[in-house]
Amino acid sequence: MNAITFHGVGDVRAQDVPEPRLVDPTDVVLRITTSAVCGSDLHQYHGRGGGALVQTGAIMGHEFMGTVEEAGPGVQGLARGDRVIVPFSVSCGRCEWCQRRLPSQCATTGRAVFGGRFGHVWGGGQAERIRVPFADHLCDKVPADMRDEDALFLGDILSTGYCCAENGGIRPGDTVAVFGAGPVGLLAMQSAQLFGPARVFAVDRVDYRLRLAEEFGAEPVSLDRGDPAAQLRAATGGRGPDVVLECVGHETPFTQAIQAVRPGGTVSSVGVYVEPSMGFPAREAFFKDLSLKMGICNARNYMGTLLPLVRLGKLAPARIVSHTLALKEAPRGYAIFDRKEDRAIKVMLKP
Repeated sequence: MNAITFHGVGDVRAQDVPEPRLVDPTDVVLRITTSAVCGSDLHQYHGRGGGALVQTGAIMGHEFMGTVEEAGPGVQGLARGDRVIVPFSVSCGRCEWCQRRLPSQCATTGRAVFGGRFGHVWGGGQAERIRVPFADHLCDKVPADMRDEDALFLGDILSTGYCCAENGGIRPGDTVAVFGAGPVGLLAMQSAQLFGPARVFAVDRVDYRLRLAEEFGAEPVSLDRGDPAAQLRAATGGRGPDVVLECVGHETPFTQAIQAVRPGGTVSSVGVYVEPSMGFPAREAFFKDLSLKMGICNARNYMGTLLPLVRLGKLAPARIVSHTLALKEAPRGYAIFDRKEDRAIKVMLKP
């Protein structure tokens, strides 16, 4: 089958790889109908993460959905032909952490991610087919009348954006600032609007991203115009936002988020940090009496909850899709997404 494989920094390729097969009784094999390039795929693409990089030849991608082609004898709730969405992290549904609704901390899989580099190495979703373990736990059926571009992001970035907004504890009338107007940040802005804020700000430096953020009801704050914390304080009468959502995963925006938020406010961070350590403005956070919530999203918990909101049009994840490419064109998709060329925001792939 055809798949996108990793061959070093800045080098992903479309090539033939062996077909996946059933290994355990609870496995299914999916024929992938749509996958996508995620911002965290760029960590591997850039060589960030040191020894945690995937191996040469590994299949990339953790955002995917598809149709069941084969099901193991232990699978009870799925059958051939079922259309399903799958979360980005691999979890068993049975261990202590899964039972505590922390599937991203699964003890059985070692916090593994499809196409990722933590725990057991599972094949990724930028391919024609994929093996999905613990299928009854991981797979959610998708209604026949729901388009792939509406359902796909439930497995990762829509759940992550919503989780970030929920963790911020946004209350009606609050002022919210979102650092990062990439795919997760844009969906965090959509999600934040569900909680009734009076104002939402979008902090970024890419003009076409900021323009889309305006369409989602956010007020743009350009990093090219100076210190974002100062801009946000100036726009809020000197007090700063009540809630800041950090959706980048880098020391600079994380520090700026803490600097920007009002005293007693909340910073919610879902950006993926791959470096082992970073600077933390502990003194400022302490004396501002801040609340901080951060961590990898437990997307499995959100897929079923958010699906009806998408079907009703209360969330519109498909609006961030800028490119739909054939799977074999994924190397170009990585390049334009990475370089922010051709107004790329979110690149979907079709086998």
